[in-house]
Amino acid sequence: MDSLTGWLALVYIVALFLPIPLRGQLLVADLVAPLMIWQLWCKREELLEVLLAEGKWLMLAFAWMCLAVATQFVRGTGSLYDFAVFGYMAVIYCFYRVTPLPSRKTCAVTGATLLGLCFLGWLAVKLAPDAPFISRMLYTDVHFAQLNENKLVIRYQFLFGNPNLLGSAYILPVILLLPILEERLNKLTRWWQAVVTALICLIACLPLFATASKHLVMTFGLLAGTWTLLPLAPRRVLRTLATAAVALFGLLCLITVQFQTYPALQDAPWVDFAKRGNYSVHQEIYAKILFREGVGGLLLGHTPAELQSLYPKYADREKIHTILEPYGFAGETEQFATFMDPHQEYLNFASFFGVPALMALLSFLLAIACKGIRTQHWNIVLFVFGVLLSFCWDDLGSKRWLWAAIGILSANQNHRDTSQ
Repeated sequence: MDSLTGWLALVYIVALFLPIPLRGQLLVADLVAPLMIWQLWCKREELLEVLLAEGKWLMLAFAWMCLAVATQFVRGTGSLYDFAVFGYMAVIYCFYRVTPLPSRKTCAVTGATLLGLCFLGWLAVKLAPDAPFISRMLYTDVHFAQLNENKLVIRYQFLFGNPNLLGSAYILPVILLLPILEERLNKLTRWWQAVVTALICLIACLPLFATASKHLVMTFGLLAGTWTLLPLAPRRVLRTLATAAVALFGLLCLITVQFQTYPALQDAPWVDFAKRGNYSVHQEIYAKILFREGVGGLLLGHTPAELQSLYPKYADREKIHTILEPYGFAGETEQFATFMDPHQEYLNFASFFGVPALMALLSFLLAIACKGIRTQHWNIVLFVFGVLLSFCWDDLGSKRWLWAAIGILSANQNHRDTSQ
């Protein structure tokens, strides 16, 4: 049975990275969800042990979410949609936490195949960008196209509907290949071997770079943390350098979110700290809703209907127009002033379920990172760091591949820790 469900887990990963739409937001991959739930029922005793040992904060977050949703229904405006979405994410995490994947070799072949297909797609768009099917793998930003010539007008998205989706989903094939990379690094005895291996990693990430997505900080964290296993230099030095590199890249990404940067500015140093970035529009509005609409909203969140009603109250159209115009978004001022998603998971989760639920969720992620520090699995530490950074510019908590990745890494960490 474990062998069969392991293959099912691998099929789900493949289906996520080769996303075939089913209806609305549903993917063909979601057809596996009932089997995931059945697997969790069959492994309920093991799952309970795992949750009691590692998932207390996750259970607390879920309990507070239940309280928040119940309170919202009492007010007469309740909605189950967002609760159901995050419930599904919990199912994915739990499934991968208690379901072993097939052999390391099988996972590596699968990961290499997925990266190979993505790489071939990237080569195809380089060679024939105007071909009908191939052009669908490119995302054209009509807003940035209004500006002077810049590198962000056309970005690679593979089979996804947005390059940022590919930028975050890239963690899946990379995670499947990590055990092989770890084994390779542990065997390196010459610096030229390390250089060759680094070049291979760099080539494998070329499609990821072509997305120009800030989400690549998660993959960067995974790889940088894994490279701390290199036996050719002191491990403490490598960890310090890897952590600093991820932190600096994350800081650069945060600057592009909060302040006016490229492509709105096309001259060095490409940043104006006196002016705000376009993402700051809706993030500022959600922050005002969260902290100015009373203790009830701060503790128990708001329903989608309430958020849509409150959003225009804090929207300053003149200010929004001033921020958006340099980015080519001036024509969408009304949309930005009427309602937008926050594009930040901290505000998104707290807006729906309250700050206590958010704190519990973050404590769960930090507990995974702390265990990584104790067990010296630095790739998990820097991956969580990358996730927490990515939360600053995207509603990332509802991405299926994120919770599959967290489940796989947590299971692998526990397995290696037990073996040691």
